[in-house]
Amino acid sequence: MSQKPEMTPYERLMAAFERRKPDRVPVTPFVREWCVRQAGYKFSEVMTNTEKYVYSQLYSIRKFGYDMVLDLLAVHAESEAMGSKLKIPLDSPPSVDVPAVRDFATDLPKLRVPHPRKDGRLPIILEGTRRLKEAVGGVIPVMGYVQACWRHTCMMRGTERALLDMKKNPEQIKELLDIATDSCIVYGEAVVEAGADLIWVSDPTSSGDMISKKAFEEFVLPFLTRQIKSYKRMGTKVFLHICGNVNDRLEAMASTGCDAISVDEKVDLARAKSLVGGKVCLMGNVSPGVTLLSKTPKEVEEESRVAIEKAMAGGGFVLAPGCIVPAAVPPENIAAMVSAAQKYGVY
Repeated sequence: MSQKPEMTPYERLMAAFERRKPDRVPVTPFVREWCVRQAGYKFSEVMTNTEKYVYSQLYSIRKFGYDMVLDLLAVHAESEAMGSKLKIPLDSPPSVDVPAVRDFATDLPKLRVPHPRKDGRLPIILEGTRRLKEAVGGVIPVMGYVQACWRHTCMMRGTERALLDMKKNPEQIKELLDIATDSCIVYGEAVVEAGADLIWVSDPTSSGDMISKKAFEEFVLPFLTRQIKSYKRMGTKVFLHICGNVNDRLEAMASTGCDAISVDEKVDLARAKSLVGGKVCLMGNVSPGVTLLSKTPKEVEEESRVAIEKAMAGGGFVLAPGCIVPAAVPPENIAAMVSAAQKYGVY
């Protein structure tokens, strides 16, 4: 066993993202509404209350000892700021109710890239990032979220319409994608300025369960690469998460310039390690909707152990769930993930 001194969570995660060996495998559960639930709030409360959201993050990480805090991610704030109308439930994340671009001819010319410090809910999220950085900066890494340009496009157009547009209106959807990419780049710059140490770029609409590899390479990859490379030029770390089956596009994902790829349980970590482990750090892939939600801590520990054994060799691995952790996940299962990293992930 290594006699290295214990690293801080910041040092640990940065080492993994640089494909070096930290003292142990970092563990980063993607906990958003789960933290809100742990702190005793409703999700709708934290949508407009920065203090409550930040408190929920700080309360949970101090109690459970994982390695990253998160901004108020994936609440469609970018799309809302560009005109999409949201449906906001009492105690669950919002969804897009009315997309901003229902008609290309009338709506596309009206689109404007929003001002991150003035428009919509964006300033609230940026303030949360600033406060998290003030609280834990230099010790615990602060993650900022920016949705991927194709997901942003789908949230402004409607996913079904956007998928149809790939066949019926390819030029118009590419124009919308170009605007969406510009918007993501401008917002990403503000996220970095607010203090984020790394950016999570998430795109559940780009998996093999949604679009073909050919469509991904034509409509998504060039724009996504431009988005991610812009963040890298800002000096921040970037990890790319695409839910579902991405086995046929792992190498394309690695080519975007990201530091890490986050995958869910449909991807075998050992295969991913052999394919792209020399180019990017891997993150994954404990099942959030099955294992974390409904299995025992012992089963969580075992699935975590298997993931660690498949991908930790040589460094460049982060133990994580396959996607966002549901609010109802038992706290002891998050503790079991952390324990597994400490038990099995020591270099």
